[in-house]
Amino acid sequence: MSSSRLDVLVEERPDRAGEIVVSSPAVGRFGAALMVGEVVVGGSRVGRLTNLGRKVDLVVPRGVTGRVAEVELDHGSGPVGYGQPLLSLVPVESSGSGEGVAVGQEADSGDLPHGTFAVRSSTHGMFYQRPRPDEPPYVEIGTLVDNGATLGLVEVMKCFSAVVYGGGDLPARAEIVEVRADDGAEVETDEILFVVRPA
Repeated sequence: MSSSRLDVLVEERPDRAGEIVVSSPAVGRFGAALMVGEVVVGGSRVGRLTNLGRKVDLVVPRGVTGRVAEVELDHGSGPVGYGQPLLSLVPVESSGSGEGVAVGQEADSGDLPHGTFAVRSSTHGMFYQRPRPDEPPYVEIGTLVDNGATLGLVEVMKCFSAVVYGGGDLPARAEIVEVRADDGAEVETDEILFVVRPA
C-alpha cells in the first residue's frame, strides 16, 4: 500500500436490487466512516485504513454514486480484513432528498428566464464543478441531465457531497442553460448553482 489513496471494493448486493456493498481492499484498521444519509460519488473519501503505521485514504471508484444506507462496523471503525464490508449504498433517487441533493424551483421572477428551473445548493460549502482538478466538469451548458445525475460537489469540512439532479419541481430530464457557481467558489444554502430547462 504505497499509495496514499486506494479504491474500495464495490459489489452489487444480490438480495437487494440497486444496493451496493463497499468493502475493504486490504487488511488494517478502518476509521472515519461516513454517516448514514451522506452522498458519495467517484473519488469521495469513505474512510482511512491504517496498516503497519501507514495511513491510506479509501475512496469510491469512478462511476459509483449512492447514499450511505448502512455502516457495517460498530461505531464506524475497527480492524477489518480484505473484502470485509464497510458500508452499503443505495441509489440517490430512491432515498429521498437530503444533504447534497439539489433542490429545484421553477422560475417565477426576473431572476431566471421564463420556463426555466433553478438547481440550488442544499448546504453551505465550497462548490466544485469537477471530481478532480485535472478532470472535465460533470456538466456544462448544453448537457442533458436526468434524475440522479451528478452535477457537481459541495465540500464541507473535507467531506464532499454530490449535487445530484432531481427532486422538488425539477423536470425528469433537462438541459443545463446556465452554470452560476464558479469552480472552487463558496456557496450558501439555497444559492442557485445551475439553471435548467425541460428537455
